[in-house]
Amino acid sequence: MRARSINRNTGEDRQPSLLVSRTFWFSDVPRLIPVCRMVGHKPVVDGTDTPCRWVACDRCGIRANPQGNLDPALWDIGQPYTGPFNPAEPLSPIVRKQLARKGIKPARASEPGPIPAHPVGTVGGEVHIGKSKWRTVGIDFKVGNCGSEQVLAASLRLGPLGSLYLHTEDHGRWLQRRLNPTGYQSRETGLSYYRGRLSWQVWARRDEHRASDPKWMSGSVPIDPRHYLYGPRKNRMLFQTEKVPAVVRMPEGDTHDVLVHLEKWETRRTRGRARTYWMAQWDCKKGIPVRNHDWKGDETFSSAWTIQGVTPDNPRWPLIIAAAAAEDCSRDRARYNYRAPSEDAA
Repeated sequence: MRARSINRNTGEDRQPSLLVSRTFWFSDVPRLIPVCRMVGHKPVVDGTDTPCRWVACDRCGIRANPQGNLDPALWDIGQPYTGPFNPAEPLSPIVRKQLARKGIKPARASEPGPIPAHPVGTVGGEVHIGKSKWRTVGIDFKVGNCGSEQVLAASLRLGPLGSLYLHTEDHGRWLQRRLNPTGYQSRETGLSYYRGRLSWQVWARRDEHRASDPKWMSGSVPIDPRHYLYGPRKNRMLFQTEKVPAVVRMPEGDTHDVLVHLEKWETRRTRGRARTYWMAQWDCKKGIPVRNHDWKGDETFSSAWTIQGVTPDNPRWPLIIAAAAAEDCSRDRARYNYRAPSEDAA
């Protein structure tokens, strides 16, 4: 067994409010398959709805190596495999290159190879301690599908306290084959709270939602008392000024022409007083570069919300927005260690 960990709270992804942010793995962990280790594997035919069949153990889910390419007309999914096992030697890379030069593609072995007697897998995860940018509180559990690399996964999120994520690779195939044996949709069950709403998933598809799904499978309800006392909160824009040209001057010496404007917004509930505020926005057609990329060009910001509290009553509001845009972009340049192009390159 081998262990490895990486500190994620460094470089451009560093969050000062996080005390610990690490990803870890435990590789070559022996799989807990006591029955298979004592009495041997139980080979059955596995496959998908498409005409593809292979051999795997019905208990622990490990596939033969090579897994085989059985005729779907002769073998049904779930049928016990009683055919031969052919431990064919794999072709060496040199032979494969020689065949490729002649345009010959080796055929897939139709007969499966042996099922490994002592399989291993990986257990990994992430741990975060401290306040991160994600403030969700919740817990969930995932059961993967027949094609998932991460068979089982779980997470515990405690908002400003931190979070813990765990996953397994190959471990837990027995459970996956019993609970979610067909298809390529993983299933999630969990409960979470975010911004006054309680959300849930009960054996819901991870990447798909269907209109025919029952309501109990997934949904959310507001639990903020203000929602029931004063009604739901709604935001709407009341007014916006005309766009005014301005210039963003960066500390590195580059300047960028932008258009700035103010928007007046109102937030209110069904009952109670409304609150109005002004939001400032800037737009740059060419974008302001904040991050270097060697092969796809520098990453730029073309527009963003900047500050609250600036109103049209201040005649210098376009200059204030331009200065705030320069501050935002400078902060991102420092985070990503941006390097301005030299005069020769320009």
